[in-house]
Amino acid sequence: MKRTYHALLVLGLAMALVAGCASEKRKDAAMARVGDETPPDFVTGPALVSLQNFDGFSADVVATTANGAPAVSGQLIGLLGRLIYQPSTTANIKKAKYYRGGMFFIWDTTTQKGYVLSEALQGYAPISSTAGVTNQVELTKELASEIVNGHPCHRGQVLIALSDGSSARLTEWRADDLRRFPVRVRSEIAGREITVDFSNIRLDLPSRELFLPPGSFTRYASSMALINELMIRESSFRSGPSGPLAAPVETDEHPAGMPGGLHP
Repeated sequence: MKRTYHALLVLGLAMALVAGCASEKRKDAAMARVGDETPPDFVTGPALVSLQNFDGFSADVVATTANGAPAVSGQLIGLLGRLIYQPSTTANIKKAKYYRGGMFFIWDTTTQKGYVLSEALQGYAPISSTAGVTNQVELTKELASEIVNGHPCHRGQVLIALSDGSSARLTEWRADDLRRFPVRVRSEIAGREITVDFSNIRLDLPSRELFLPPGSFTRYASSMALINELMIRESSFRSGPSGPLAAPVETDEHPAGMPGGLHP
């Protein structure tokens, strides 16, 4: 169990930089952009509501839309509705995500609040959403068994009511061999469809400490303040002398905890 989460942290969920890893290839790394500070809709929307029932898992995820937009992929860790999501890097350079910025997200599906974090900046900022889930209704009984993403599944549908007055229809393929984990979820809301596929699923219990920003990270007032600072430092780093991308000048006290009262 510990080995699983240690491996995921090595892939990028670790919350500290390796000193000097950026200095040799900084000119080839992808620059941060406005928008990198925002988690994808499938993380903050109703698509992952059913994951609140699982006390621990890790998985690779790919989200696609019906309009042909590029797929979004990454790694996901969950603990009773609390999620950690790290997007896959778009750079084709080995370890680029470490010195590019290593953006990832901590999210609580029950409170619709969380954090965006930057490894390179050694900082984090609060984020939130206004469209929380107010009710769930099972629409259909489970249909005949299907093989989805390599697992025998039964399909069901759920209607989700949201606090902004809208609703979402979820179609879930729940794996019979993974305690009914939804290996595929299709979310339809306001004419928009998102399909989330899971692979390399492990039903392990992660440490609660993973769902808190590190106490050594600097807190920024907003996600926009964080991404602006990251872009400024990256620009300065590329044109200036070799050295670490970012060295925070001050450190906030460890925050009280994840929204909802989660503590280590």
